[in-house]
Amino acid sequence: MLFSRTILIAVMVASSASAQTQTQIEKRYTQTYSDCIDTSEGVTSSMMDCIGTEIEVQDGRLNQAYVMVMRPLPKPRKDTLRGLQRTWIKQRDAKCQRAIADEGGSMAGLIYAGCILDETIKRTIFLENYKG
Repeated sequence: MLFSRTILIAVMVASSASAQTQTQIEKRYTQTYSDCIDTSEGVTSSMMDCIGTEIEVQDGRLNQAYVMVMRPLPKPRKDTLRGLQRTWIKQRDAKCQRAIADEGGSMAGLIYAGCILDETIKRTIFLENYKG
């Protein structure tokens, strides 16, 4: 339903840096995810299931991008990128925790999961363009 997608997009935009970036992120969502959100009818648990499945897909894409970037790098640059990736994970988690600082209930879960999803996509884009 349009209503549930509108709610979810509003939640995700609230946890993102800019609307332009959000548009770039949304282009990366799978059709399966979009369909899942559309049929969730705004039910929080259904939307959380949709987001969880999409996080798994996007995490796979992130890992693939990471491997492709790491493969040709010399050891010192691999070590640097590995450190950057570990730092990013901590920063992502902290950012998503801050996004829910003033929230409670089921909205907090949606905001947190949406933030993890979007930050994962942003990092994939970063790695795809990594020149390190």
